[in-house]
Amino acid sequence: MKVKALGLPAALLATSMFAACQNTARGVQQDTEKNTAAAKEAGREAGYKAEEAARDAKGTAGNAAEATKEATANATESTREAANSMGAKIDAAQQTMDVKTALMADKTVDASGIDVDSSADTKTVTLKGHVKTAAEKTRAAEIAKAKAPGYTVVNNLVVR
Repeated sequence: MKVKALGLPAALLATSMFAACQNTARGVQQDTEKNTAAAKEAGREAGYKAEEAARDAKGTAGNAAEATKEATANATESTREAANSMGAKIDAAQQTMDVKTALMADKTVDASGIDVDSSADTKTVTLKGHVKTAAEKTRAAEIAKAKAPGYTVVNNLVVR
């Protein structure tokens, strides 16, 4: 009733304001719907990107694990080779010592002029130096063969 009392301009103003409020309410509702849809789409995109990043990280971790496994295998093989090489060198040194000791202990050979060298790579014992007789040269080779099984004996002794 107050609208009638204010007159036509007030009624038009009230009607316009009511229509504007309805239009604004519809606009707010539409904007909210659009924003909600955009937020859902952004959430889906973020989820896809997170899944992709997780797959990439898993792949990178897998690659790192594979590289670590390969490095470990290489290190193990290198260690094994070094140990085998060191073992062979120790074995060769042992052969040298065993042959030299046996030569010195044998009363039929004068070992003072004999040098004994052993090679782990070729599995060879080499006798160098000089002896007094051909019999000593032969006996020295026999002793070396007996004390260094599995080794080839090279007799470079010279009879003087």
